[in-house]
Amino acid sequence: MLEYDFKESIGYSVAMAYRALRMALDAKLVRYGITFRQWQVLAGLAVEGEISQVKLAELIGVEGPTLVRILDRMEHKGWIKRNVSSRDRRQKLITPTKKVEGVWRKMTECAHGVRNNAVKGISTKDVANLRRLLEKIRENLDEKYVNEKSVQ
Repeated sequence: MLEYDFKESIGYSVAMAYRALRMALDAKLVRYGITFRQWQVLAGLAVEGEISQVKLAELIGVEGPTLVRILDRMEHKGWIKRNVSSRDRRQKLITPTKKVEGVWRKMTECAHGVRNNAVKGISTKDVANLRRLLEKIRENLDEKYVNEKSVQ
């Protein structure tokens, strides 16, 4: 019999919380005809501005071919444009269009609503602590992963 104490697993808790957040946001975004992954693309563009496909894939945690399919659908809807970089013709740069700006405000309202529901009953201080702790875990694992890759 396979055994593992999932109740003590930070990874399991984070994964289940992420899953719940994703499902809640998906349920809200469906009225705008957008998926969670498309939301991530737009959020990445909001944070980074114009960005290469390679960096965008890394930012949202998907493989290149997966991102290409997402971007194809978004481009078909007129939400993003792909332009060839003037510095490197092999590189595609992604930018949002004016068309998506109108619905972006409504999408962010959905995200704020989901976030508010997620932290209901949790103090502002505890939410800030949670963010700090999750960031520290990410840094710890990024360091370890980078160090292990450089040794190989």
